[in-house]
Amino acid sequence: MKELPSYVLIDDQKCLNRGILRRIAEPFPFPLSEDDKEILKILEAKFDSETNMTGLAAPQIGFSKRAIIFAVLDTPEMKKWRPDISDTLPKSIWLNPSYTPIGNEKHSDYESCFSVGEWAGEVERFKSVNYTAYLPNGEYVNGTASGFLARAIQHEIDHLNGILFIDLVPKDKLFTIEEFRCKRAERLKEGN
Repeated sequence: MKELPSYVLIDDQKCLNRGILRRIAEPFPFPLSEDDKEILKILEAKFDSETNMTGLAAPQIGFSKRAIIFAVLDTPEMKKWRPDISDTLPKSIWLNPSYTPIGNEKHSDYESCFSVGEWAGEVERFKSVNYTAYLPNGEYVNGTASGFLARAIQHEIDHLNGILFIDLVPKDKLFTIEEFRCKRAERLKEGN
């Protein structure tokens, strides 16, 4: 495989294809073409190359396609940072995914993003969602998700609809990644 693509960065004026993050991504037709299979290989390789990543959407690496990859595992390290882990999912690639909220109950928590660069913020998301998607082999999947898994699904699917987490946070409530780390550490101390 050739060199992995860089992240598309919304706040980097030198990133010429940053507009892809604001477009609705194109759905995948089935069966998948060889080009589409290659996009999924690149997406998975990019995800696997990171040590601290929950999810990644195809537009974040320059492909305007409706694909996400993510994993939510109940490990001690994840539980430390995300105490709302109730549902888990091993590494999964979803095509043409969508979600609908279950009820109106929401939860606020910190989010950041490889495509937003140096910013983080507290984002209010639905606590539980229904989801639908297709696996790369064309198999249809659906179900419900709560807690951090629901948050991850919403964040990644929003990418496919041209929405970034910074759109859900008032500008005066954004803070730097360094401030995020400090706030997260403070919150962890409060929880102990």
